[in-house]
Amino acid sequence: IDAAYFETSKYLLDVLNKKYNLLEHMQAMRRYLLLGQGDFIRHLMDLLKPELARPATTLYQHNLTGILETAVRATNAQFDNPEILKRLDVRLLEVSPGDTGWDVFSLDYHVDGPIATMFTRECMSHYLRVFNFLWRAKRMEYILTDIWKAHMCNAKLLKNMSELSGVLHQCHVLASEMVHFIHQMQYY
Repeated sequence: IDAAYFETSKYLLDVLNKKYNLLEHMQAMRRYLLLGQGDFIRHLMDLLKPELARPATTLYQHNLTGILETAVRATNAQFDNPEILKRLDVRLLEVSPGDTGWDVFSLDYHVDGPIATMFTRECMSHYLRVFNFLWRAKRMEYILTDIWKAHMCNAKLLKNMSELSGVLHQCHVLASEMVHFIHQMQYY
């Protein structure tokens, strides 16, 4: 029984890998849903920033999908297998009063056929939750980086005001520590 189980499992895994590109799907989920494709994620955030700053009720999925496609074409993601890229999509979560686009935006990766036996609905739900957590962390990094840039510009302008130097230094240290914390959390 063990030998038959081993042979059957080996054959099934071989079919999933060769015919249905299981490893490629796993890598795609790592790159996109787990934010492993840094250039793509950063560019996507840059492009989405004006849209996602709006109230969630004013967003349209087709507009966000167009932005997603633009981000793919402008980054190294464009070199991925087209079969993989066509599975990448935008999902808008349920809107609550006061939500902005940042609160409801999510990436989705559609699985079907034999691959769906490996990535069940429950499994994909876990990926969605992890994506949303990482997306929020990445947004915090994005905001903190913008704050740091503004602080550096202001520090140069205000360097002659000695009474502010202590406060500015503390602000800079705090912002740097927050960025460091976000990086450690993301790359753990």
